[in-house]
Amino acid sequence: MVSSSLRHQSIRFSQIATYVALGLWSIICILPVYWLALTSIKSAADLDQAPSYLPFIDFIPNLEAWRFILLDPGESLLPRFLNSLIISSTSAIVTLVMAVCSVYGMTRFKTSHIALSRYRTPIFFAVIALRLVPPVLVALPIYMIGTEFKIIDTHGLLIVIYSAFNFPLALLLVIPVLSLRVTVEEESARLDGAGHFVILTNILVPMNRVQLMTIGVLMFILCWNEYLLATYLTYDHAETLTPWMIGQLSMKEAQTGGGSEEISHMAAAAIFMAIPAFLLTYSLQRLVKDLVGRSLT
Repeated sequence: MVSSSLRHQSIRFSQIATYVALGLWSIICILPVYWLALTSIKSAADLDQAPSYLPFIDFIPNLEAWRFILLDPGESLLPRFLNSLIISSTSAIVTLVMAVCSVYGMTRFKTSHIALSRYRTPIFFAVIALRLVPPVLVALPIYMIGTEFKIIDTHGLLIVIYSAFNFPLALLLVIPVLSLRVTVEEESARLDGAGHFVILTNILVPMNRVQLMTIGVLMFILCWNEYLLATYLTYDHAETLTPWMIGQLSMKEAQTGGGSEEISHMAAAAIFMAIPAFLLTYSLQRLVKDLVGRSLT
């Protein structure tokens, strides 16, 4: 009886400690975002004064920074936002499709060619190792090739480069999803005369849609946050949010002496830049919750 009570107290203490640790970690993660949001709705005068924490109580919110980044003709981030959205979403879809098709081909097709069978595993690991190459090593050669073919500062170039860089990681993540063994559903469809394309699109992809969507969201976030390649390969027409915010706004802040007004502009741009990734992650979380709820009912 005593041991049962002690065990119950130990479990309760571990639960409380877990919740306290999660609460502290949540505060550590949320506090910088909250401070950034506060900075984006403060005027230059409020930023020059003592720190204030509660809008409408400590200070009156000011939307001048948001008006500047969204409506100012020369500094609006909306064109860069559309560029980032088009490039990141297209690249994520292309990368995921290539990874799914590659994994399906590697795990479902058996080749009779001795050389291909022998070197299949080394080729696979060589592709994975490409993800370890620093982008700075290939940025300049890609820029020179793009200049030669006059495709610098285009959406297509960034989509191709992003897809090539993220493909090894997507391949590595898709392999556990599309299991190496043939499923019962695949065997049944094959006996019914279904081809590989039908099996892949109508059976495997729907069965693993949550995992594949999670990988797609990760690919989108990697493309969305890419800075180095976007800085080298774009300058106006296809410029994305990250180089614009870090480059142009930071340079303007340095030229003006780092005034409080420019700080609020950068804070508003950073918050706006994080919205798509947050919405995608939240939507995916809701989808997973709904699917789990349906499976339990």
